[in-house]
Amino acid sequence: MDHIISAGNMKTPWVNLNPQIGVVELGGRSIPENTESVYRPLIEWVEEYIKTPQEKTTVRINFEYFNSSSAKYLVRFLEYFSTLKKSGYEVEVFWYYDDDELLEYGEDFQDVLEMHFNFLSSKEFKKSQ
Repeated sequence: MDHIISAGNMKTPWVNLNPQIGVVELGGRSIPENTESVYRPLIEWVEEYIKTPQEKTTVRINFEYFNSSSAKYLVRFLEYFSTLKKSGYEVEVFWYYDDDELLEYGEDFQDVLEMHFNFLSSKEFKKSQ
């Protein structure tokens, strides 16, 4: 399975999906014109990852902004990790935010997915390698 790294741009998120160490990171801005074209490869990656995951998976989400269509795909993406956790694997989700709106989104996602998120200031975020 490939380690996927993408720098993103002003409309698409940066991505770090590292199956060897069980780290999944997304962030930046997500306001693409074609949301499916951005998130479909991420969903395909996670579908493959959950077949042979690490014992522990760390998910870090650090968006400064995302639109409603991105939010729908982000929930779909995170659902796989909720399923993984319910299957007995250790999954830790860190949701970074710099304003109340992003915190509320994280809290809503946490409720919908029925899994615990750790909420931290965006200032505390450090990308993995």
